[in-house]
Amino acid sequence: MKLINQFLLGSFLLYVNGFCLANELDKQTLQNNLAYGTVIELNQYGPGQEKGLLLRLFSTRDQNEECGLETSGVCKNQYLLTSSTFDEMPETQAHSLRAKGEFVKAKWINQNSDLAGPDQAELTLTFREYSRSATRTNNKLARKFFRVKLKVTQDGIEETRLPN
Repeated sequence: MKLINQFLLGSFLLYVNGFCLANELDKQTLQNNLAYGTVIELNQYGPGQEKGLLLRLFSTRDQNEECGLETSGVCKNQYLLTSSTFDEMPETQAHSLRAKGEFVKAKWINQNSDLAGPDQAELTLTFREYSRSATRTNNKLARKFFRVKLKVTQDGIEETRLPN
């Protein structure tokens, strides 16, 4: 019985340790965005269109890239998307996007108001694979664009890469 209790306690501690390490990664992403990130207000795209959520995209260089902040080296950005409802007591969430590159534009998708709830959004983001300055510096880099479809609800954020 004592051996089983020790095993259960050890398993629990490993689980908690893994959970804490995951929080440290989120903390590092948050610190990077606060220190030198760029904020992109996604609600400014699609003027005149009613939006159910306040969406912000935070951009920082990808931690896996070997480039400096002050250079025009070949860097790809990583993105953190935050959403907030427009309520008195707003519900918020944050999601790290899988897409890496340089943000170009956002297009909000009109939703059928009969089917869509007030606290959701659907949009398409367009990215460059490499930054404009990197492709100017190095002609061998492909000037590729790609699009990502986001469906944001208070239950979560669904990210789908669209075919070219």
